[in-house]
Amino acid sequence: MTRIQTIIEEINHLNPDELELILKEILMRLDRRKKIESILDEYMGIGEGVWEMDAQEYVNELREDDER
Repeated sequence: MTRIQTIIEEINHLNPDELELILKEILMRLDRRKKIESILDEYMGIGEGVWEMDAQEYVNELREDDER
């Protein structure tokens, strides 16, 4: 039995109050995740154009400097 199947089996044995509590927890977690993704989406790419070179090129140069 997979983990999901086990959880579903357990859910089948819960009373309505327990189901409501689990539903609220799941919805809260999904909402929190959506908020985090929304915040990250706002900031994605804001550093574009700050450096005159490609970010990977910059990192490679830093690594080369550390090796010297």
